[in-house]
Amino acid sequence: MTAFRLAMAAGACAGLLAFAGCGSSEPLPPEDPGARKDLDAFFLRFRQQVQADRADSLPGYLSRESLDWIDDIRRASRTEPVAYLQERPFFEILAILALRVEHRLNPAFDDRPASLLDKLVVQNGPVRRSLIKSELGESIVRGSTGTIGLQEAPNVPVFHFMKEDGQWKFHLVRSLPLILQGAESLARQRKSTHLDQAVLVLEQFGGQRVLPEDLNR
Repeated sequence: MTAFRLAMAAGACAGLLAFAGCGSSEPLPPEDPGARKDLDAFFLRFRQQVQADRADSLPGYLSRESLDWIDDIRRASRTEPVAYLQERPFFEILAILALRVEHRLNPAFDDRPASLLDKLVVQNGPVRRSLIKSELGESIVRGSTGTIGLQEAPNVPVFHFMKEDGQWKFHLVRSLPLILQGAESLARQRKSTHLDQAVLVLEQFGGQRVLPEDLNR
């Protein structure tokens, strides 16, 4: 498990830097410096909940799109056949397979949103450390969207946020691929498909064996 955590953490920073040159050509709305304080306070509260292992509180911090994604991942972990699974992006396959292995090893596993967030965020070493240990850059707010990067690459958005009904929400589904970019980059050096890359990460870095029954639904 140590190798998994080190590889994911070390690779994450390198992978995130690759996004520095990527951006939309469309003009962005002007930055709102006055809204930074609220976003920073929100993200601090969210990180504190993760650090305190309060997975039960996390759904209330997530964007609607992220909550819909959690529901989709739960459904896919139960029923999605491998033909559809292999068409998903790496981070989704990794999450689905991790849940399938958990279900197999622990048939009583509760897969409601709080439990899934406990497995995928609170108890996931690389994701947890990225959220609560990263040295953060300054937040940027433009309209109803916000981003925060890492201190060593402050212009590369890593953590994404949406304002919904006047309240900040964490955009987990948009942030997670960036957090896991390092792991994906490492796996891509050895495997050509997203499915094989996810299996490699779980087995060789995570110490969790993926069986045929975990692939076939």
